[in-house]
Formats: sequence, C-alpha cells, structure tokens
Amino acid sequence: MALPPDRPDFTDLATPSDHKALKRLADMDSSTSTATSTTGDAASSLRSPTRAVVGALLVPGAPSLFRRTALSAALILLGFVIPVATVVVALVRRNEITSLALDKNFLLAAQTIAVLFVLTRLVSVTEVIRSRAEGSPRRMASSLAIIGVILLAVPAVWSVARARDLSGVISDVFVSSGSDEPLAYGTSDGASTDDDFQTILLLGGDEGPGRWALRTDTMILVTIHEESGRIAMISIPRNMNKMQFPPGSAMANEFPKGFPDLANAIYPYVFSHEDIAATYVRGDLQPEAIALASGISYSMNITIDDYVLVNMQGFLEIIDALGGVTLTLDEKLPMPGNIPGAKTQYPPFIGPGEVTMDGTTALGFARSRSADSDYGRMGRQRQLLTAIASQVEGSDILLRFPNLAEIMRWTVRTSLSAGEFSSLVDRLRSGASIKESVGLIPPLINPGNPNFADISNLINALQASIRDNVDFPYA
Repeated sequence: MALPPDRPDFTDLATPSDHKALKRLADMDSSTSTATSTTGDAASSLRSPTRAVVGALLVPGAPSLFRRTALSAALILLGFVIPVATVVVALVRRNEITSLALDKNFLLAAQTIAVLFVLTRLVSVTEVIRSRAEGSPRRMASSLAIIGVILLAVPAVWSVARARDLSGVISDVFVSSGSDEPLAYGTSDGASTDDDFQTILLLGGDEGPGRWALRTDTMILVTIHEESGRIAMISIPRNMNKMQFPPGSAMANEFPKGFPDLANAIYPYVFSHEDIAATYVRGDLQPEAIALASGISYSMNITIDDYVLVNMQGFLEIIDALGGVTLTLDEKLPMPGNIPGAKTQYPPFIGPGEVTMDGTTALGFARSRSADSDYGRMGRQRQLLTAIASQVEGSDILLRFPNLAEIMRWTVRTSLSAGEFSSLVDRLRSGASIKESVGLIPPLINPGNPNFADISNLINALQASIRDNVDFPYA
C-alpha cells in the first residue's frame, strides 16, 4: 500500500543493514562514553598520586605493594615495622631506660633506624611519583612529598644528633682502667675477702664544672650483695685521720705512719704531687681517686671494685633535672650559706614535716652543719640518696635524659662501665634494695684516732647482715 504523500519514509532507519544509521548511533554512544571516561580519569588523576604520597609517608612501600612487591616489603620492614617495634620496646622497658640510653650498641641502632626512617620514605614517595598515570598532575603530589619528607627528617636528624652527643657523654663519663680487676683489694697480697659483694666508692666534693682537684667531703661505700641485690651504705667521715696505704705504694712510702691530714685531703694532695699521681695511673681513671680508694680499701680491709666521682655543685643540677626530691624532716633544720652560683636563696630554716626541695635546697640540706655536726650531715646525705633513689621513675629519666646526659658530662666520672652504672642506678632506684645505712662516727668509731681493725669488723658484720637479710644493730 502506498503511503500518503505527506508521510515520510523511515524504513531505512529500521533496517539493520543500513550502515549509515548504525554509524550514527555508534558515534553517539562513543561520544557519551568518552566524555564520562575523561571526567572520571581527571578526578582519579587528581586523587590517586596525592593519596599514594600520603600512604608512602605513613607506611613506606604500602602504595606500591602490588606493583613492586620485593621493594615494597623491604621498605615496610625497614621504614615502619622496625621503628614501631623499637618504640614499643622502649615503652615496655621504660623503667630500664638508663640501660638502653647508656648502651652504645642501642644508640648506634637508634641512629641507623632514624636514618632508615627518612630514607625509606624518600624512596617510597619517589617511586610513587615516577609511577603515576600518564597525564596525571605532578605538582601537588611532588610538593606534598617534599614537605612530608622534610617534616619527618627534622625529628630524625635531631634524634641522630642527640644519640651522637650521648655517645660522647658516655666516652667522657665512663672512663676505663683497661682491666676488669677491682680498684683496690682489702689486703696487701691482693686476695679478695668479700667475693660475693660488689663495693663502689661514691665521692663528692664542692667543686664546679670541669674542676676535679676537690676535697672529697662526701665518701660513701655502697656495698651490694650480688646474689640478692641487697645494699648497704657506709659513710666515711671527711675528718677520718691516719689513713693507711698498702705497703710499697707511693703514699705508704711518703706516709709510713698514715696520712697526717684529714681523709678528704688525700685527693687534692695526690693531684698536686705529679710524681705520686703518676704511680696511680690506671688507664683513663683519675689517679687521685685510685689513691684514695686504695687507702680506704687497705685501712678498712674491704675490696673496692669501682668509684663514682661527683662534683657536688653539679649534683644540684641533676636533682633539678629530675624535678626535685621530697623528704620528711623530723625537726627544723638551719640552712648553711649559699654556694657560689646558687639558683635560689636558702630560707633560714626548712622543716619540720614534708619538704619538697629543688637542687639548691637539697644541696644545702646535705651540706648543713649548723644543726648538728659533720656526722649529722653524713646521715642526711645517705637519707637524700635513698629518697632520690626511691622517688625517681623510669619515665622521669626517659623524659629528662637529654638534660641529665649533658649535666653528667661535667659532673660525673666513674670507673664503672655504662652497663654497670645503669645496673647500679636501677638497683638504687628500686629503693627497697637499700637495707642498711651506717656512719663510721662516734660512739662506734673515733675518726680522730680510728681503730681500723674495729672498722673492718663492723663492715664485715654489716655485710653479713645484708647477706642473711637480718637487721644490723648499729644502723
């Protein structure tokens, strides 16, 4: 049937074999699809490199894990797993932070980890940017990568610098004799009479930064029972007379009847006599400390394994760095005159009751003789050491260690190794390990004319009491 003249003929469009019609439809679909794809790629290209850079900064290697598996695994291990594990170990062992911070191997490992922390992120962001899709924007991702690496590098560089400084402090403070032998034996034949004890001589004097020709007004023997860890402290009066020295030693030849001055003058005497000091040289140790240790050891028949020497003006800096110390005083204590360079003025009195002390006040508490005597001062020094040991937490040391380390550089010298020193600090910090505290003072001992055999017997009895964990009657 013929169509009316005014009706158009659409049969060509309905015929599949008409190539022109199919081409027009295909062109329309292609145009729509291309427009959608272009919009999606543009949005993806804006997001993908930036997100990948952020991922590379947080977990290096993660964005390229399925693209470059071996490289990514190495970056994740070195730049994320190991640093996180190190932080976890430090937090778990925060009460042993002294041991970690004074371990040169740990410090070297920390420096290496800090460098790898930055390098792995640098490698990872570089790989991400170079692997971006063709035509995707580079500027935003590159800028973010540069800023992110710099921000992460700053604390890493600071950590490396602090670790290197601390390694220098360790070298300065922990001087070596080059031998594992004790500093001085209690008998002239070199036989040890107390093998189950470690004894350390703590020395302190009122000297300032870097000056070591001091009078040792503080002398305390810290004797530790190795098996149980129990500790006793024995104060030696600064005015102890007639200190004896091992036969054949330079000081024994100089003073065959005993040192004619007070015990606190031995250190400066040896310091000012180079010929005598030369005979006491042992590695990098202070010969003056060796001479004093030999006199105490021989006179009191006790083996001294090591010494710790502290400039007492620096001691107040250590207490300040630790945040102070609190003691409970039974009575009012008159304070001494201020030392040169004191940070605060002493009040006329402190106590009675609970007193929170900064370093300056604590040093005044340890130095005051106005209320009693040298012997009372010795007791306060032991009280102060015990309080510091019991109140300092591992977290305090962790937070304040950079300042502590710098103070120790000019305040402390010791023949202990870094490991032995940290072990001593941990033992003292437990507080409960300090079982007994005694002073070699009247009526037990007459420092002006001491009977050294009685002193030896007293020390032997004290060591027996901490070995057997019983009360010492004269403490």
